[in-house]
Amino acid sequence: MRLFTWYDVETELKKSRDKWPVSWNRVDVYNDEIIINVNDIADAGKESEKALRDIFEKNYVNDGIVIDFDKSVMEIHYEEGDEDDKTVPVKIPLFKSTSSGSESGVQENLPGSPIVAFHSYKGGVGRTLSLISVAREISEIYGNKKKILVIDADVEAPGLTWMLRKDEENGAVSYLDVLSLMHFYNIDAGLAERIAKLIEKSNLVIETERLEVEQYFLPVYRKKEQVMDIFSSPEKIIASQNNKYIITEFISMVGAALKADLILVDLRAGITDFSAPFLFDARVQKYFVSSTSMQSIMGTRQILDAIHEREPGGLQNSKVLLTMIPKEMEEQTLFQIENQLAEPFEKELDSDTEVIRQSYLIRILFDYSLVSLGDFGEICSVLKGKEVTKVLSCFVEGLFEKDTAEEENGLATDEVKRVLAKLNEIATNEITAEGNASSDMLSTSSIREIVRDYQDTVPQIVVLGAKGSGKTYIYKQMVMKKTWGDFIKIVNKNAEPEETETVVVPLISSVNMRNINKLLQECLRYADSALENIGLDIKAVEKNYQKLLSCSENDLRLTEWLEVWRNLVIHTFGERFRDLSEIDEYFHNKNKKVIFLIDGLEDLFMDSQVQRQDGWKYAIRALCQNLLNELRNLQFGNVGIIIFARRDMAEEAIEINFEQFKNQYSRYELKWTPTEALRLALWIAAQASPVFSKDIDILKSSREALEEKLELLWGKKLGRRDSREAISALWIIAALSDFTGQLQARDIVRFLKFATGNLPEGTFTYPDRYIMPSEIRKAIPDCSKDKYKEIQVEMRAIYIILKKFEDIEDGDKRLPLTLDKIPLTGEEIARLESQGYLVTRDKKYYFPEIIRFALGFTYEKGARPRVLSLLAK
Repeated sequence: MRLFTWYDVETELKKSRDKWPVSWNRVDVYNDEIIINVNDIADAGKESEKALRDIFEKNYVNDGIVIDFDKSVMEIHYEEGDEDDKTVPVKIPLFKSTSSGSESGVQENLPGSPIVAFHSYKGGVGRTLSLISVAREISEIYGNKKKILVIDADVEAPGLTWMLRKDEENGAVSYLDVLSLMHFYNIDAGLAERIAKLIEKSNLVIETERLEVEQYFLPVYRKKEQVMDIFSSPEKIIASQNNKYIITEFISMVGAALKADLILVDLRAGITDFSAPFLFDARVQKYFVSSTSMQSIMGTRQILDAIHEREPGGLQNSKVLLTMIPKEMEEQTLFQIENQLAEPFEKELDSDTEVIRQSYLIRILFDYSLVSLGDFGEICSVLKGKEVTKVLSCFVEGLFEKDTAEEENGLATDEVKRVLAKLNEIATNEITAEGNASSDMLSTSSIREIVRDYQDTVPQIVVLGAKGSGKTYIYKQMVMKKTWGDFIKIVNKNAEPEETETVVVPLISSVNMRNINKLLQECLRYADSALENIGLDIKAVEKNYQKLLSCSENDLRLTEWLEVWRNLVIHTFGERFRDLSEIDEYFHNKNKKVIFLIDGLEDLFMDSQVQRQDGWKYAIRALCQNLLNELRNLQFGNVGIIIFARRDMAEEAIEINFEQFKNQYSRYELKWTPTEALRLALWIAAQASPVFSKDIDILKSSREALEEKLELLWGKKLGRRDSREAISALWIIAALSDFTGQLQARDIVRFLKFATGNLPEGTFTYPDRYIMPSEIRKAIPDCSKDKYKEIQVEMRAIYIILKKFEDIEDGDKRLPLTLDKIPLTGEEIARLESQGYLVTRDKKYYFPEIIRFALGFTYEKGARPRVLSLLAK
C-alpha cells in the first residue's frame, strides 16, 4: 500500500468497510485529519486501533496515518454520535465507487425500452462498427417492424455523430443536452416525453438488401462547442439523486416514450464514469469489444473484473466480441486469450451451468476491407456479407423479448407425442446402421462427391472415416441397391440410366451388423444372375472373411498380403479367371462392369492391433495402395473397388506419405462436421414429420439455416428463448463431439433415440418445441455409456487405455486432471489425444462429454463451461 494524498486514505477506508468495528457510524476524511463518528468514545479505543492497523498496516503509526509521499501525518479524532449518524453504504454505478453495499429502490427490470451498450477498453477495435452491424441486421431482419434508438454516448471521440451529422447543427437535441436536462429538471415521465419529441426529428437511414429503414438517432452533441465544455456529468447527476441508477432508467424511459423496441448505445472507451452507469447496471445488455492485443485484452479484463466484483449478475447479459483476429493465429493462443476474458464470466456461473463460452465469447476474424471506411452509408453497404455481420446476426433475435401470446400458442400435445414416438422408432431402427425405417439415405457431401466423380466410370477409391462415421451404413445401402446406377439415384433422382450396368459385389463386411447376411446373399444372387451365372457363391462374403482371418494369424509380409487380396478378387468367380486382366477383359466383352465392396477391416485386425503386431499394417497397405494401383492399370477399366477403412487404422498402417495418400481421397472422407451432424438430425426429424422439412432444402442449407429449423425440434436454448441458458444446437454438438471437432452419425442418431424415449405427461414446459431441455440433458449420459460399450467392442486398443481410468478412486475422479493423476504412459496419452478422447490446456487434461459420463468423472467448479467450450468449435 502506498498513500500519496488524503484521497488515498479515504479510498482505503471505503474499500475496507467490512473491517470497520460495529461501533463506527461514519468516517469523514479531510486534507489533514480523519474524524471517526462512534457510539461511545470510551469504548472505541482498542477495536478502532485494531481496525486501523488492519486497514493501513505500516502506515498506521502513533494514532495517525502516515502519507508516504511527504511523510506527513493525518491525525485521527473521534466524535460521539448515535445510530442516526450511521451511514449505510450505497452502491453507485461509477468506477470511482468502492462500495460493495446493496442499493435500494432499484427495479428488477428497466422501466422502459431495453438497452444494449457497446464498450471497449481502447478505440480502434471495432466497437462502433459492431453496433452499426447490429443495427443493420435488426433493420434487415425486421424492416420497419422494430424501431431502435441509436445513441452516440462517446463524449470524447464521437464517431457516429461525425459519420451522420457533418454539419454544424446536429438535430434538435443531443446526448449532452439530455445529461444537462437531467441535472436541472425533475427526472420523470414528463421530461422523457419532451425529450422524445425532440429526438423524433433526428433520424438515421439504414440501407438493407430490401429497403431503407429509418431509425431514431441521438447524437452526442448539437454543436461542436458542447464537447469542448461539458458541464453535466454522470457523477453530478447521480450525486443529486436518491436513485443511483437514474441515468440508465431515464434513458430507458425516453426509449419507451419513443416507442422504441430497443436502445443501442455507443459508449466512451476506457475506464471512464461517462460509461460506468451502463456498465454497472446488470439490467443493461453489454457487448465488450476487444482486439487480440495485450493492451486491449488486459484492459477489458480489468473492466470485467470490476463489474463482477461490484455488481452481482452484472455480466449475465454480456458478451465479448474478440475482433481483428489474424487468420494465422494458432488455436492455442486464442484459447489462452479467451481464458483471460472468460474467467470473470465463469466466476458468476455454477459448475453445473449449461452456458458455454460461445454464448458470450464471439470470435470475429480480421477483415482488411473494414479498416478504412467513410460515412455511415458506406459502412452499411460494405458490411453486407461480412463475417462480423454474419456472426452478430445470430444474436439479433435474442435482443428482443418474445411475444408472450405467441409463446403460449404452442404445439398440440397429442401431435408432439405422435411425432416423438415416430422419431424414436426411426432412431432406434437406424442406430445399428442396418434399420430400414428410412426410405432414403442422407446424401452427405462425401457421398455426393463420390457420385459426381464416378457417374460414368467405376470408382476405385478408399472411403476413410472415423468409427461410427457411417461407413457401414453406406456399404449397406450399396448392397441393398445391388447396382451402381441404382445407388446413384439415391443421390440424384434425375440421373440417366447406366449405359453399361455396373453390378455391386461385396467381398467382406463388418461382423457387427446383424441381419446383414440376408442382404449380402440377395446382392450376390442378383450379381450372379446379372453377370450371366458367372459362378458367384452367395456365401462368398462369410467365406472370404474366414480366409482373411486365418491369414491375419500368420506373419505375412507386404507382397504376400497383396497376393492374398488379389486371389480373393480373382477367386470370387470360382476358378474361371487366372488374373485381374482376364476379369477386366471378360466384362468388357460382356458389356458389364463390377464394383467390389470391402468393409469390416477393423473387425479382421482387432486382435492384431491389441497385441501390437505389425502384420495387419502390411494387409492395409497392400489393399489400399498396391491392389488399387493394379486395378487402375487394367486396360478396360471395368473393375472397380470401394474400400471403407477407418481413418486411424489407415494412418497408422501407411506410415510414409500418409498425407499424400489421404489427399487422394479427402473429398470422399466421411467427416461429420457440426453442419453435417445438424443436417442428419433434421433429415431424420423430417422423416417423422414433414413440418421439419417445410420451406428448407436440407441438403443445401447452411449451418445457420439448419440451426434455425431445428429450433422447432429442440428449442433455441436449453430454457426459454430469452434465458441465459446455452444455445441448444451448440450445446448438443459440443456434448456429442470429441476433441478433434468430430462427432459420429451414430452418436447423433443415438442422441435422438434417447432424447425421445420418454414421452412427457401432461402439458409441456416449453410449448414451442418437441424435445424438452430436461430430456436433452438426460440423453447425454446414456449416449456416453453406449459409446463406451462400442469402444470396448470396436476399438479394444483404445478401450484398454481408457479402462485404466475406471480404477481411479471415485473421490479423485474430478476434471481437470493434472499429469500426476493420469495413470498412462506418454504413448498412451498421445493415442487418446489423437482419437480426440483427451486434451490438454494449460497443463490440465480434460475428457470430452461423450466419454466423461461413462468413466464417471465430475468437474471442479468452473471446469464444465471450459470443456464444453473446447468442444463447441
